[in-house]
Amino acid sequence: MKETRKKGPTLNYQTFDTDKLTLTLMGDEHIGSKFYDEEYHKEILDWCLENNSPIILMGDELECATRDSVGAGVYEQDEIIDKQIEHFYDLYRPLAEKGLILGQHMGNHEARVWKSSGVNLTKIMSRELGHKDFDIGKAHYIKVGDQGYTMYTAHGDSGARMPHTKIQAALRMSDMIDVEIYASGHVHQLSHHIRNFYDIDKRSKTIKEKQKHFIITGSYLTHWGSYAHAKNYEPSRKGSPKVKLSGLEHRIRVSL
Repeated sequence: MKETRKKGPTLNYQTFDTDKLTLTLMGDEHIGSKFYDEEYHKEILDWCLENNSPIILMGDELECATRDSVGAGVYEQDEIIDKQIEHFYDLYRPLAEKGLILGQHMGNHEARVWKSSGVNLTKIMSRELGHKDFDIGKAHYIKVGDQGYTMYTAHGDSGARMPHTKIQAALRMSDMIDVEIYASGHVHQLSHHIRNFYDIDKRSKTIKEKQKHFIITGSYLTHWGSYAHAKNYEPSRKGSPKVKLSGLEHRIRVSL
């Protein structure tokens, strides 16, 4: 069957019957890289499992270095791609069995395989574990208790190198879609920016101050000895941001 993509935007609608929800945005693990910090990654996965925190996989779950990749990545990964996929299943199956994986984005590393062979690893992994394939980007409406929240997530595409320019990958999303929360991966940084703005409330005929949240979703790569070290990039904190949504009042909190 010919591979086709949706020609228009689609919405992921999720409901959670609870007074509060902590959503974990997890990406850029780069499973299979010799710089992948599996110990710390497992620590965060265990926390999500124990606290019933649903997750969105932000892309670059696998290293996916091939002979056509730039640099020496194919020789620096600890596992071939087939082993990386099995490793991914072993790590994420416990969360999938509890229905905690909301969906998964394709990252530029998985896209290496797609471009060279036409094999969509993200779709295959999503099908195997039973969660949604979010492709390159997805709009979300998340209902928590009595409150509804809008969000847009994507792996992203940015060549930014400086901490103050990396957040632009998320800021640019607001040029495309109007939501409350924007989240982007790819640049291996944990960042959160809040933009306050004024909005006209048509019902009350008043002006209200509101907020938009822009998030860069981190990674699980160590710095020393890596390409980031070789290029003298600033070391970044590892991990995943947690988005805390209240079901009782409209309140968004982000912890890094």
